[in-house]
This record gives sequence, structure tokens and C-alpha cells, in this order.
Amino acid sequence: MRVLVLHPPLSVGRDFIDYPWATDLGAVQLATLLRLDHEVVLLDAFALPGADVAPRPGGGLRLGLPPALLLDRIAGAGRFDAAVVALTPFHRPPRRDDLLGELCAGLRARLGGVPLLLADCHQGGQHAVASDGARLLASYPEADACVQHEAEVTVPALLAALGAGGALPGGVHAGTEADLDTLPPPAWELVDLAARDRFQRRVVEALGRPEWPFPLDGRTLPALTSRGCPFDCLHCTSNPGRPAGAPKTQRRLSPARVRALLEALARRHGATRVWLLDELVNASPAHLAAVLEAAEALDLPLELPNGLRADLLPVELLPRLKRRFTTLSVSAESGVQRVVDEVVGKRLDLGAVERVAAGCAAAGLPLLVHYIIGLPGETPEEINATLAHAADLEERHGARPAVQFATPLPGSRLARLRPPAPETGDFGPRFQALPSETSALVPAGALARFLWAFERRVRPGGPRKLVLNLTYRCNNHCAFCAVGNRPRLDGDPARQLAALERARREGATLLDLDGGEPTLHPGLFDVIDRARALGYQRIAVTTNGRRCAYPPYARRLAVSGLSTVLVSLHGPDAATHGALVGVEEAFSQTTEGIRQLLAAAPPGVEVGVNATVVRGNVERLGELAALVQALGARRLNLQFLTPFGRATRDQAPDATVAAAQVRAVVERWAGSLQVGIVNLPLCQLPGHEALVAPDLGKRQRHMVFVNDEEVNLAAYLAERRVRRPECAPCPFAACCAGFYELPEEPEAAWPSAAVTT
Repeated sequence: MRVLVLHPPLSVGRDFIDYPWATDLGAVQLATLLRLDHEVVLLDAFALPGADVAPRPGGGLRLGLPPALLLDRIAGAGRFDAAVVALTPFHRPPRRDDLLGELCAGLRARLGGVPLLLADCHQGGQHAVASDGARLLASYPEADACVQHEAEVTVPALLAALGAGGALPGGVHAGTEADLDTLPPPAWELVDLAARDRFQRRVVEALGRPEWPFPLDGRTLPALTSRGCPFDCLHCTSNPGRPAGAPKTQRRLSPARVRALLEALARRHGATRVWLLDELVNASPAHLAAVLEAAEALDLPLELPNGLRADLLPVELLPRLKRRFTTLSVSAESGVQRVVDEVVGKRLDLGAVERVAAGCAAAGLPLLVHYIIGLPGETPEEINATLAHAADLEERHGARPAVQFATPLPGSRLARLRPPAPETGDFGPRFQALPSETSALVPAGALARFLWAFERRVRPGGPRKLVLNLTYRCNNHCAFCAVGNRPRLDGDPARQLAALERARREGATLLDLDGGEPTLHPGLFDVIDRARALGYQRIAVTTNGRRCAYPPYARRLAVSGLSTVLVSLHGPDAATHGALVGVEEAFSQTTEGIRQLLAAAPPGVEVGVNATVVRGNVERLGELAALVQALGARRLNLQFLTPFGRATRDQAPDATVAAAQVRAVVERWAGSLQVGIVNLPLCQLPGHEALVAPDLGKRQRHMVFVNDEEVNLAAYLAERRVRRPECAPCPFAACCAGFYELPEEPEAAWPSAAVTT
């Protein structure tokens, strides 16, 4: 018989899970078997000239040649006795997929009465979605029959019945598991591998992701050396089709067949990298050893996107894995042992994850650690403990965290406990953006806030910044001054330039010049000139603006090469501002300084306003914002007291009152002012949390004081934060450090060198 095998194009969203570019492995493996008894034509939508990635309505993507062009390929291919269309994990049954439906309708029109079979070519390594076979077949009335689960035994048997003169047995057929050692390696020569390579490059380009933990480069081909997983975790859908109550198992290629598979991929098909899609390649440590030995003999790079079990991974093996893999991946699922044991059922000691993280750091092997939040019975406190576990492994060992929502996929134990995820063509957002109602203790909306806070905590800290205090001298006398009662001295110019050069060598690209009042420092413009020459990309000066009331000075500062001038203005009128800064005439000079700077600033130089929120001005923040807008500035930073210098508990406003005032400013002026909030706990500004700058954002800020002591700003501030009982279940706890514990008396000294970085 002459058999047509088709791997269709896929429709995926940008939040997809799994690996859609690898799904044609199933069709290639099935065609490899069928050609033992039949003449086979394989058309792979990923491996034909013109295979591309194109946007779809609603923000999704089409991967592969469109159905119409794929159908055109059939026109000159002659007559067929049967056609087999591969189902993939991305055809989320039982819904009708529009691309697959278009392909089936076109096949029926072109092939007439030729039997058409839908075959589940899923072999493992990707999420299976259980579905009713009758509903699935009804969604594609063009098809005569469908095979669910593994196809390599059942499809040849059905075609044999057809070839013997009978009809294709219709209806739904349960796939029979194959003996893996009897399967020949997938015959990738059946497709145009050069076209497939080009398609894979387009996938990487079109997705535009900044980094790929598991590269797709050169000739990357997918493979499996085992099927299934013997562990029965709550959320997992592996081993689909298993009878109810039957234990989960894993079937593995023998070491000889592992070698034959990898040799065929590398030597016959020119693979430069192999993605092993095994669900758990080290369920048997001996099997992992066989895979590793075969790859080492071929000097073949591997990737294991589905990861390993940490407790079955000897730490002494990690240096060998470093030479073979780009990134290693393990799953903790939770950072709380109770949840791992009693809820997930993973039977994993979390200490093993810690050991692997430390071992990977020592070996220089990047590690990805997976977590799930929103599991049944998981408390808010346990979610925060999981997120703290993930952040701790990242901060101590560089382990990259991957946190997803618990998603009750049909076929999982989780779906039997909670309503299954809705029928959809793309489950990806359910894992990454659309939490399900899986926990009676934590609503889906709160889950989204937990993940938002965590992503904010672990996002890159941005470019490294040097904060250089040029002088302790100042012509104001602010009641909350960060300098306190230190001697009014300038920093040593030579040492300051040396600090500037050292920080630049260490990677700093941003510079803040602060004080005291930096415009009183005689070397301010020399420092700016030197910073520009060293390659600092952005330079900011924080000033009280009084010297800028004089137009020549304002012009000189505005065109000196800086990027930003932030002027400290603490009240909407002379009385309020003057009382806070201790100088009656300061208000008129500061506001005039803002006007002069705005008039002199060339394009690209920003002029903004900083205001410290204290008891004396908290109820006048709206008037202050109106003044800033009237002056023509477009940026207003509202900063709550920092535990430096003269700031004391008595000066701090009531947090609830202050938050209400800030919220009113944001809601009134957000359209015309860029408002930023500093030092306010996120819980105090519901709905506007994104405007709050957390302490963790200062991890890349290195501060050098006039007396040459140095601190990491985030570490210093963290020592002065406290968490209240209500912080424990808060969904923002991952990125919010809590409340400042301000002293009752002014600080006596600057931070100790003990916190120097």
C-alpha cells in the first residue's frame, strides 16, 4: 500500500509550555515503522521549503507550512491508499483545532474516499491531555478512525487489516505500548532536514526570547530514550491511557539501543545537538549513565528540558554533565517538605535540591529549578516559603527559578481533586499567566499577585550603579537629613575619582552624584567629565536646586553631560518647604532652580522632583504634585523616610494616612506626571504596586560615602526593615522587605564597614 503521513502545522500562543518544534518526532517515528511494509510519503509541515513562523489573530503563532500549501504538496504526489495525520500534544482535544480541521477537510476533498486516520503520535516528554475518544473523533468528522496514545503498534495493525482487502476499522482505538528496543531509530532522511534547520532558526528568531536555557542551534534533533515516569506526582499527565489504579512505569531503551539511536542521529543525520525529551531520564541512574556514555563517545551535546530528579543525581556526576549539557533542570515543586510529601506525593527530600544546586554552582553548570504554587491545601505562608526557597537558591547558588501555577490538566490526579482546566487550544497561559482555582485557601487572583511579586524579586537588578556622596556640606538644614550631624566636609577628589574608575571596571554603567549638596562640591563638573570619559551611560545629580536659581549655573549643569537632575522639593509653599529644610528663602530658590533647569535642559536631559514624605507635608502632597506639574517637570518621586542620619520615628507619618494621600496623587496626576514611590510597603498601595520601588531593586547599587566607607544599598536597608505578623501571608512578601524600623533618636554614625561589599 501507498501511505501518506502528515505532520500538521501547529497553532500556539506565546505563553506555550512544552516544545512544539519537536512534535514532528512522533510522525517521523511512525513513518519509519510504516515504511517497513508500505511505500510511505511523509510531509512534515516543519521540514518543507517555506516552513515559517507567522502571527495569528489573537496574538498566537502558526508554526510550520500553512495547511493550504501543505495540501498543494499532495496534488502531484500521486494516488494513496491511506492517509495518517499526526495528532500532537498541541492539538488539545477534544476541541477542533482550526489548522488541523482545515487540513483534514482539504485531505477529504483531495483524496476522496481514501481512508483517513488520526493518530496520536505522542511518545512522552510533553503534557498529554486526556479526552473522550468519541468526542475527539466527532470533532473531526472527515476522519474514519483515531488512535489514542501510542501509535507505533496500533496504526500498522489497522493498515494491515486495510491492506488485506478489508476496510479500515473505524471508531476509536486505544494504542498498544511498543517494545522500545524493537523500534528502529527515526528515519529523519524522510524529511528535508535542511528546511527543518531553517524552520528551527525562524522559531528562535520569531519568539525573540532573550535567552534559551536549552539551545536550538545547528542541527538540533529531538529523541526519547525512555517513555513514561514511575513517579505519580499530583500534577503530572505522563503515562496516558494507563488503566485506572495501575501503577506508573517507565520503559527504557537498552544501552545498546541508546548507542544506536544517538549514533544514527549524529552520524547518519548530522545532528549537532540532541534534545532528549524523556520525562525522567534518571529514573534509573544506570540509564542516565548509559545515555551519558553514548553521548561522550560521540562528543554529542545533549539537552534535557524535562529535567532530572535531584535525589537520583550523584553530585560527583555534575562535572561530566557540565561538558555535555548547557543547562540542568530539576523540580522541587514546593519549598515546603510537607507540601512535597503530602500534597504533591513526589517522595523527594528537598535537601537533595540544595545539594544539586550547590554542586552545579561548584561545577559551573547552570541550573533551572521548577516550582508550583496554588496546590490544594497549600497556605499563603507556604507559598511564600516556596518563593523564599526559590529566591534563596538563586541568590546563594545562582539556580534559576521557574515558578508556575498548579494547573489541573485532564488526566492528572490534580484534575480529579479540582475542576479540570477548561477546554482550550492552548494550556500555556494556565501555567504562566492565568491561575486556576486549585486552592481553597488562596484564590486565583491572589495567586497572580504572589507570582507577580516573585518575578519582581528575581528579575535582573538592572545595570550596576555607583552612588557617590561628593560632600557632606549643604546650604539647607533638613530635619530628616541623611547626613545627620556629620562634619560638613568634601570628599577627597583623588579618592573619589579612583572609586569612579574602580566601579566602572567592575561593570557599573550608572552614576548618581549625591551629598550633602553636590552643587557645593568644587569638583562636581570634573567628576561628571571623568564619568563621561570612562563610559558611564547615565549620570544623575540630586540637588536642592538653590544654586540653579542662577541661570548661568543652571545652564552649566544642564549641559554638563548628565542625564538627569532630581531636585528636592518638600512642600507646595514657602512655609511648608522652609520649615522642613530649615531655610526660609529656600522655596523660592528651589522652584526658580527647577524653572531654570527646565529652560536650559537640552533634549534627553530629564528634570524631576524628589519629595520626602513626613508628618509636616503628608497632607499637602496633592498640592505639591500640582506645583510640580505647573512648573513643567514631568517626574515626581515620593520618598518615605530612610533610616539614615536625622530621620526618626517621630517624623514619620502614619503609614495608612500617608498611603491614602499618595494614592490620591497617583490617581489624580498619573496622566501628566511619572510618579514613583520609594520605601512604602506594597500592601499600602493596592492597585498601584507597580509604582513602588522595592529595596531589592537596589541590589546593584553600590554607595561610597564621603569618608570612603562603602555599602551595598539593598543589604544596608534590609538590616533596617521589620516584618509584622500580617506580612507572613501577604502575596507581596516575596519582593517587599516590610516596614522600616526608624530610630527614636538620630543615627550617630554612618553604616559600619562590616556591611561593605
